[in-house]
Amino acid sequence: MASRQPPEMVAFGPFRLHLKLRRLFRDEEEVRLGNRAMELLIALAGKKGEVVTKRDLFDAAWPGIFIEDGNLKVTIASLRRTLRKYSAAGDYIKTFSNRGYWLSDEAEGIASDEGNPQSIASTQIPHLGNVIGRADEIAELCKTVGIGRLTNIVGAGGIGKTTVAIAVARIVEGEEEVPVTFVDLSRITDEEYVIPSLAAVLGINSGSQDRLDAISSTLAKRATLLVLDTCEHVSNAVAHLCEVVLRRTESVRILCTSRQVLRAKHEKVVWLAPLGVPPAGAAPAAEEVLAYPAPKLLVERASEAGDYKLTDGEAGTVAEICRRLGGLPLAIELIAPRLLVEAAADVLRELDNRFAGFTGRELETPLRQRTLLATLEWSYAMLTESEAAVLRAASIFAQPFEPGALLRVISHHHFDPALVFDALAGLRSKSMLSIEHASDEMRFRLLDSTRAFAANLLEISGEVEQVSAAYARYVLEVFEKSITEQARLPAQKWYTTYATRAEELRKAITWALYQSGDTLLGLRLVVTGLPLWHELSMMEDARRNCEEALAAYDRISCSESALKLKLLLGLAAVTRFVSTDTDEAIATFEKAIKLSRDVGDKDAECQGLVALASYRLLPGYRTAAQETLAQLKNAAMQSGNRPALWEHETLLAEMDVIQSDYPAVIARLERLREQIRNASDGTASRFDADIRIRTENTLGAAQWLGSQRPGTGLRRVQTAAHWALEAHHGWTLIYCFTRGILFILSECRDYALGGHCLAKLREAIDRYEVPTWTPVAVCYAEAFDALSGSRRDPDAIMRAFDQLRTGLPQHGRHVYYALLTRALHEIGCVDEAARILNYVFEIGPQRSMLPELLRLKAIEERSKGRDDDAHLTLSRALAIAEDHGSWAWRLRAATDLASLLLEKFQVNDAKTVLEPVYGQFLDGFVTPDLQRANKVLDDLNSSDLMSTVGVAASR
Repeated sequence: MASRQPPEMVAFGPFRLHLKLRRLFRDEEEVRLGNRAMELLIALAGKKGEVVTKRDLFDAAWPGIFIEDGNLKVTIASLRRTLRKYSAAGDYIKTFSNRGYWLSDEAEGIASDEGNPQSIASTQIPHLGNVIGRADEIAELCKTVGIGRLTNIVGAGGIGKTTVAIAVARIVEGEEEVPVTFVDLSRITDEEYVIPSLAAVLGINSGSQDRLDAISSTLAKRATLLVLDTCEHVSNAVAHLCEVVLRRTESVRILCTSRQVLRAKHEKVVWLAPLGVPPAGAAPAAEEVLAYPAPKLLVERASEAGDYKLTDGEAGTVAEICRRLGGLPLAIELIAPRLLVEAAADVLRELDNRFAGFTGRELETPLRQRTLLATLEWSYAMLTESEAAVLRAASIFAQPFEPGALLRVISHHHFDPALVFDALAGLRSKSMLSIEHASDEMRFRLLDSTRAFAANLLEISGEVEQVSAAYARYVLEVFEKSITEQARLPAQKWYTTYATRAEELRKAITWALYQSGDTLLGLRLVVTGLPLWHELSMMEDARRNCEEALAAYDRISCSESALKLKLLLGLAAVTRFVSTDTDEAIATFEKAIKLSRDVGDKDAECQGLVALASYRLLPGYRTAAQETLAQLKNAAMQSGNRPALWEHETLLAEMDVIQSDYPAVIARLERLREQIRNASDGTASRFDADIRIRTENTLGAAQWLGSQRPGTGLRRVQTAAHWALEAHHGWTLIYCFTRGILFILSECRDYALGGHCLAKLREAIDRYEVPTWTPVAVCYAEAFDALSGSRRDPDAIMRAFDQLRTGLPQHGRHVYYALLTRALHEIGCVDEAARILNYVFEIGPQRSMLPELLRLKAIEERSKGRDDDAHLTLSRALAIAEDHGSWAWRLRAATDLASLLLEKFQVNDAKTVLEPVYGQFLDGFVTPDLQRANKVLDDLNSSDLMSTVGVAASR
């Protein structure tokens, strides 16, 4: 049978992939892909319609290299985004869970952000009032949670599962002093959002491809009780999440509430029964009725709402109400306020009427669910027209809302504000919403079940589009105000005011942009959200929304150039640090610069030039750096843009580092440091990462590396580390830790502060969704383990090396390779170290690292008995370090060379090499390099003295 020949062209959707030519077309337009994205697409196309395993994809795009799953996921996500730019229908690359991916002819619809996990706002346990009738269940559950790792409270809707879970959580938190993380899953609309929801609660932003590792590592840090509330509609995903978390942690316990069993491993099911009610048929007195928890709850809640006391005459009727409500706490609490305005018999009669109509419609619905819904319907029927309209409109708010906000979203009714406020008061009195007080402001909140009920009515009424549009316009005004206030409010005040509103922005953008509610409004919402995403380091939100907005801009043929410019700049700000495609990133920057010049916006031009200049400094792109920096300075001078001038100085300093001109770096950054310190008009705000911390960090590193004051440099770096930890700005921390702080701390063997900073770096990479920076964190982690003596694993170090080689172009700093080589030398793995050094010298070592890399090469030569070669290599390293002004590398090379000469008994030559270098240092004598040099000098002096004594004795 003839072998099957691969096709020369593969078509899927509107795309045509020419395999031999390695070119992809959408109709007549070519779609440009990066090399690895093209390799993956070719591998998928070769087996179109079949699952291609992860292993096969690794071999296609990264042959012979160890790669973590995250790199594959990031590249697949980038490929999907590129395809969506040319075909908005959906995804042609499907995921086959835990196995791989496959290419399909049919696009899979892109999920809406509705029900987005970030609607869950806090890890705090919700407030809990007086719990009635659940003492035995709570006590039993505390014992169960104490001995088991997965407990599931199961019962009908409205039965009080959440109340009991909160009570148990508070007891565990108070008596065991165990932190509790509470996650409300009731707003999640699909199983795919379960893991992102937990990630959001833990502070890990949405949009990342895979967060289970981050979730597990975050929870594993200490004993924790994780409460997952309302799991029944996402039970499969919750079961999977529980199994993975329990398998990867040791001290985490999980408490779930659900209407059904999860069927997860090690699950202990605790069934929760309704509250007890008096038996039918008797005519009990009030005291007897109140001995049962259901009527006791009804009377207690009515008493809390007003002046109510149960009489013997109404006791039997109240008992019957509780029986008809099935002992369901939520239904009872909703009914309770009616006892203040109506006789118990009237309440029962109206309740009976409502049930009769409901039962006729939904015979298959379980009794308790029918009862709860009937209670909500009955409560709604008791509302006035204005109250009903307000309730429906209020369902648009997923979080507590101010009265003014409600006025905006109900504007289509043209109600007088006084009527709206009266309606709010009426809804509060009827327990349809509750009041919260925060920062001297009164806010209203709907119960989740009430919100869902009202949202359904909003859709049925045909008002959802009007309310959603009004809500989006309201959110736009809020964030337009945030931009104005950012310049005048203290940073902390601005942050406190707007950071909690990120979910409002997301919901408005989802409707306007992704659901095509009002595309132009969606574009403006994205633009106004950029400062918040920047401040919160929500890079994935900014990237995703800017890309979608730019595609929509072209789709609707929008002509507002200023709007497009802001979107391009927003995308450029993120692309600068996380793009895996250098050419595509530069193209984005150049588009922004051209458009800013077309519209005459010098500040925008500065932003684009800063991003472009930072990329021009990467290896392979430096020829145009000088010209770009000159353009940046000219634009900043013309516009009087002081932050842009500061960025210009930091970029010049980076160029000076590349050229090993350390005196210029230090002088430049000391001047800049004073300028920033003297700025009192708010212009020292963050351009990308906090420039004050960046400057201190880079200055300290330069002083350690290129001056005779390494102690001063180390102290500056340690100060910058503490500032970065206190800044609570994700990108500032990631940038400074990977670009100086961890380098100096590792070179100075400060593993205590270094280890703490490394842990915070890994947390930030997970939380702010920049997995492309994981290879740098892994590099430092493996190096710290080896250098501190805590672990000897050369294979892990080599995997870290492979990840750096294949990571972002921003990772191509040879300081990382030198660090891994030093770590391998520390554990005696010279051959593995030689592999890294051979690679670096093959591609061409960076000028600033050449002396240190030569010194490390000399260590390899000495290990093989080639002392003469090592002597020449160290002499070369010493000469180059002296020429560069690299005092740290000069000291190390001199110390190693002196040690070699000492072993050859060439004491005078050794002194001639080391003494002049050591003698010029002015501080930092407790740093490891100067201590080692001092010890070698002591050995030299001792050897000299012994030689002198020997000569004298011979005489």
